[in-house]
Amino acid sequence: MDWLLNILSQGSDALGGNLLRSIPRLIVSVSTFAIAVAAISFLWRRRDLPPVYRRVALSLILLLFGISISYLIAAFPVLRPSFYARVFEIVAALSALVAVFLIRYVLPELLALPSPRLLERNNRHLKSEIDAHIDTMRQLTDIRSDLEEKVHVRTRELTATKQRFEAALSGSDIAVFNQDTHLVFTWAYDPRRGLTPEEVVGKTDADLFPEDVAPSVMDAKRSVLESGKGTSLNVVVKTDGASQYLRLSIEPMRDSAGEIIGLTSAVVDLTERHDYETRLSALTSGLAEANARFDMALRGSSIMVFSHDRDLRYNWVYNPAIGLNADDMIGRTDEEFWQGEGSQPIVEMKKAAVASGEAQHGEIVMTLDDKQRYFQLRLEPILGRDRSVQGLAGVAVDVTEAHQQELHLRLVMRELTHRSKNLLAVIQAMARQTAARSDDPQTFVTRFSARLRAMAASHDLLVAREWHGATLNDLVSAQLSQAIDPGSDQLVIEGPTLSLRPDAVQNIGLALHELTTNAAKYGALSVPDGRISLNWGIRNGDRLHLRWEETNGPMVQQPEKTGFGVTLLERSVGQALDGIVTLEFTPGGVVCEIDIPSSHALD
Repeated sequence: MDWLLNILSQGSDALGGNLLRSIPRLIVSVSTFAIAVAAISFLWRRRDLPPVYRRVALSLILLLFGISISYLIAAFPVLRPSFYARVFEIVAALSALVAVFLIRYVLPELLALPSPRLLERNNRHLKSEIDAHIDTMRQLTDIRSDLEEKVHVRTRELTATKQRFEAALSGSDIAVFNQDTHLVFTWAYDPRRGLTPEEVVGKTDADLFPEDVAPSVMDAKRSVLESGKGTSLNVVVKTDGASQYLRLSIEPMRDSAGEIIGLTSAVVDLTERHDYETRLSALTSGLAEANARFDMALRGSSIMVFSHDRDLRYNWVYNPAIGLNADDMIGRTDEEFWQGEGSQPIVEMKKAAVASGEAQHGEIVMTLDDKQRYFQLRLEPILGRDRSVQGLAGVAVDVTEAHQQELHLRLVMRELTHRSKNLLAVIQAMARQTAARSDDPQTFVTRFSARLRAMAASHDLLVAREWHGATLNDLVSAQLSQAIDPGSDQLVIEGPTLSLRPDAVQNIGLALHELTTNAAKYGALSVPDGRISLNWGIRNGDRLHLRWEETNGPMVQQPEKTGFGVTLLERSVGQALDGIVTLEFTPGGVVCEIDIPSSHALD
């Protein structure tokens, strides 16, 4: 410390002698030193400056330190001859040399720096570019806002589409899956079974399907990847003893370049549909059997079944009545179809059923093919869920034949009453005539019983054909069989097949009985060689002629008095049938010819 005090004391003496020269030097020294310190602080804070600027700044700092030291020594003359003064001067000189050395190498780089004019031009150009960039950024900002709005809109649309997609599939039996080209699942939506994407993504069909199903599914998907064409297949998955029926629709998934990048599969669960189809098949089979029984029951019957809509138009007709065509009736009302007053009863009945909602039934008469036909009609309202009448179902039974039979039965009953009275009168007359010509009661009973049996035989033939008449062949056989076999060689019967009306059957039957009885007692049938020839036919188009001729019998003589048989032939047959009866007793045998109008024959 003694040397410093010594220097300071000498310096004060020297400064006192030359103060005016030392103060400016001291100020320069302190200023340059302060500038150097400020430059060091700037470099420390601006470490991001390029190396060339840092080297230039460092050179200037060393130069400033050299100047500061030089002026400091010059400000204190007492320091010049000292050792320290020389050290400071050497440091200052070295600093200046280092600064010059650094500047020498930095100078080319400094010279390469642009001039202020160039910098100004570059600044203007840079400013214009910045302005352009600002406009571009503004445009990009607008474009970005527009894109963000479009993305937002598309996002909303995609969200809405996804919601609709999920809503559409949530209540369905459809699951959708995506797979890559290695058949690894990349996306899944399966609301039916509740499988989450995490349970499916990353797995293959071998992980999800049983061993007996997975190979066929994977083969089908590989085929789609190879061909680029979609396909579909049905598989049956058996789990826990139950069968699940699935239908897979497989389509290739392509990128923007059209290259296949995977698959999209839609899996439809057809189990319920299969169950429905099974039950429907059973119901259809049962319905077909019911329809077959229904058709069999109505086929060939006189029952017509039909239905109407609310406007009473025919919409279904089955087994239409004779003279009707179902195609002509469909879509038309009764007024349109019948086109006449004849439809009024049926229309009123159907309107009453619709208005009341209650069943209606009754008998109607319709004209079909110019003939009146009778129908028993029953109508049932078809009710909807709200119990309102939606239409009619009806059954029409053709009772024409029953009606005709009823009419015929009434006619027969009246005819029977009339014939019974006539028959009683005939029987009474036969009884009186038989009694008058009988010698004793036994003879009366025998003759009267035979005649009653003859009448009964004729009546049996009429009853067998419901009083519609009887054939002449049957009548001949019935009457002759009382005395001889109709197939006997003694009989020669010839004539066409004719049917006689009931009156002709009764009267000709009695005539044949009397002729047969007389032949059996006195004529050709009383001897083995006797013959009877019986023939008939239509003469002159309007007369029925019947001839009875006996031959090879006993000698016949003309009777002295007229017997009951002759009376019966002439009166009962001739008068009752408006005909002519000729009876001859020739020596060879009896010949009887009966000629009556052909109207007594039915055909």
